[in-house]
Amino acid sequence: MNISLNEEQNKNIKNKFLEFQKIWTLEKVKSMSLEEYTNTKKDNPDRNDFTFWIENKLDDIGSIWGGSSFKFGIYKRNFNDDKENLKGKTYNDNYAWLSKYGNNQDEAFGNVKKIIINIIQASKNNDLKTIENIDFGDATKWKIAFHYQDVNNIKIVNIFSKNVLDLISLNEFKEKLKIYQIYEKLLENKNLSLIKMIENIAIPLWIEYGINIKKMKKLFCEYLSKRNIDTSTIKKYVSSVENISNEFLKNNLYSCNLYNFDQNIEKLNKNNKFALKNNNGNKMYSIALKHYRAFLYDFERQFLNNEIIYKELNMKNLPLNQILYGPPGTGKTYHTIDKALEILGENLENRIEKKAKFDEYVKNGRIVFTTFHQSYGYEEFVEGIKPDLKKEELKYEIKDGVFKDLCEKALKNYKNSKLNTEELNEKIKLEEKVNNFLNTLLEKSEPIGKTKGGNFFIRNFNDKTIEIESENVERLGGFFKLSLSTLMELLKYNGEFDNASEMFRKVLNRHYLDRSHTYYFNLLKKFKDFEKKSKNVKEDNNVSDNSLKPYIIIIDEINRGNVSKIFGELITLIEPSKRIGAEEELRVALPHSGNEFDNDKGFGVPENVYIIGTMNTADRSITSLDTALRRRFEFVEMMPDLSKLSNNFVEKDQEKVELQQLLEAINTRIEYLLDREKTIGHAFFIGVKNLENLKSVFQNKIIPLLQEYFYDDYASINAVLNNNDMIKEATENKENDYLNSIKKLEIYNEKTIYNITPFDNEIWDKIETYQKIYKNQISDNKTEENNKNND
Repeated sequence: MNISLNEEQNKNIKNKFLEFQKIWTLEKVKSMSLEEYTNTKKDNPDRNDFTFWIENKLDDIGSIWGGSSFKFGIYKRNFNDDKENLKGKTYNDNYAWLSKYGNNQDEAFGNVKKIIINIIQASKNNDLKTIENIDFGDATKWKIAFHYQDVNNIKIVNIFSKNVLDLISLNEFKEKLKIYQIYEKLLENKNLSLIKMIENIAIPLWIEYGINIKKMKKLFCEYLSKRNIDTSTIKKYVSSVENISNEFLKNNLYSCNLYNFDQNIEKLNKNNKFALKNNNGNKMYSIALKHYRAFLYDFERQFLNNEIIYKELNMKNLPLNQILYGPPGTGKTYHTIDKALEILGENLENRIEKKAKFDEYVKNGRIVFTTFHQSYGYEEFVEGIKPDLKKEELKYEIKDGVFKDLCEKALKNYKNSKLNTEELNEKIKLEEKVNNFLNTLLEKSEPIGKTKGGNFFIRNFNDKTIEIESENVERLGGFFKLSLSTLMELLKYNGEFDNASEMFRKVLNRHYLDRSHTYYFNLLKKFKDFEKKSKNVKEDNNVSDNSLKPYIIIIDEINRGNVSKIFGELITLIEPSKRIGAEEELRVALPHSGNEFDNDKGFGVPENVYIIGTMNTADRSITSLDTALRRRFEFVEMMPDLSKLSNNFVEKDQEKVELQQLLEAINTRIEYLLDREKTIGHAFFIGVKNLENLKSVFQNKIIPLLQEYFYDDYASINAVLNNNDMIKEATENKENDYLNSIKKLEIYNEKTIYNITPFDNEIWDKIETYQKIYKNQISDNKTEENNKNND
């Protein structure tokens, strides 16, 4: 299986490969300093150090992502808290390294640099055996060696996982070889360029062997456990997948990628023995396969973070902003659940399971739901000043709207996803320390510090703000709010500053001073005292998940609100190219909170926020959707689906009303008389089980909707219903005494007046009334009778 890269992919991979070689020449590495080898984002936001190139910038040309930073021999720490030296690891305030490389940071780095120089020289000489014998982490040394090859004559394959390489060795060569031997055999007698090697060797091998069977079983069990499935059932599902593989397929499903898995399911669907066994087991096999496919989709979406493999596996590139639009009753709101779960990687078919899973995400804050209307505004959606009704004295506070609140959650996850395991653990540890620190000050009413206005204290705090109160309420205005995220940013630096002005200038690049700077400065000093007195927080290195997760807002009836007013400056920010993380990232200062959203950087919409809207095309009470918003969304049309009613009918006295034909007749006439946007959705008839249901739908939904569509033009409504007697001509009005006086006037024109047949009339209970709508011969017969009477 060969895979061709497109021109853009080809160019990006090759350019990045050559750019690294141009910057990090052998001569540059020989003179490389410790700061140039390893750094942190807090010290250098635009990191360009050697280890950052190897792990991050070159990640899509062969990943060694994850695991401990000790894989580089020595690394720079984000925090300088005390750590015990154990298990061959040494720490000081700034660096950590493997003890075997030296007694201090300079000695360790000197030895690590010598090793890297040896790797580079061996790579340039195509001496793979020498690289094999160098004492350095396998994945790291081969990743480094890979990037110093001749771009036109590759001798190392960009697969660095020892487990995957062992699988390749055992399956392709029927023996367990050393890594350098595997590379040599894979590229034996081949003279391939970088791109050709990736297309012909690396990608096909990864798809075939990148998934370890034992590992996949374990991950599948963990996946099921997170969905609150009991242990006994989990074992049954795992066993079922194995039984299917053994009984009906040649290969093990646990070794399949999503593409091959779906191909095997097609085979199973044609296998009568499988169908019989599945039914006898109460469809246990089908349920297990559905769960495993959902797991496999989720696994490959997170693990195989590669656009090329996505396409090979038929993965969908879901839009960040989309609107489901169509006539009423087509299931737009209903399908927002499906769309949201699709974005979240959930592949469930049972509606009850879907709704339960959807509600779970809503409860966890990953999905929020709102409905636009004429009174809905920026204050509810983004932020606004609202009264705090919980306090005795009336006070006004800045309150986050539903969208801003979701963006804050998404941004936190986005930032965490950019950290490796160790960095994330240290961040969590710091957050726990700060929480304990603030709680202690709050409980003891201990002053933070003292200014000219007297002592000041913490009076309250939450996950966003810290509320400060000064003793001199009259002079300083009582309460003052600080940003918790700004405090966390300042604590990351953990440096000694002479004053608040210096601190903010160096850390946040602020060149002005206000009262908040004094509070932050004193909080930092107080926190350091707290750290010295308190016990270290117990470390937990088992971060459950730091993957990038989608956050979704569903906006029902998006076109019923004044979208220019509601979105404000967000209309530009929701564009995919303007999201946080995109090349053209854009941020703004919000009118009330200013730049407080992200440590003075301003408000932006993270790239993991998805917007799903619904729009009723038949709503003529509002104007069309704002053009500026319209061009930033992808539109998914949802029209009436007749197939949903293919087997639906209402029966009485052995006579049937075919609901599919009924809806088709009505919509065909509406489309002719009006347009397709004002047809009637299939959902109106989904729950109809008997004639009483059908009668209720027409009286309470269909007739009122047609009155709205046709502006009370009852002649047209009668035509849509095919003269079925629900709408009748009011003949008694022709000789009405109240009209006689105006018949002599010039303005008088003969007019036909229609009435809706009273709902207690017997015609509503006749099966023929509804059949007439689609059975033209009945109406034609009636027309013939009328013609005879007229004659």
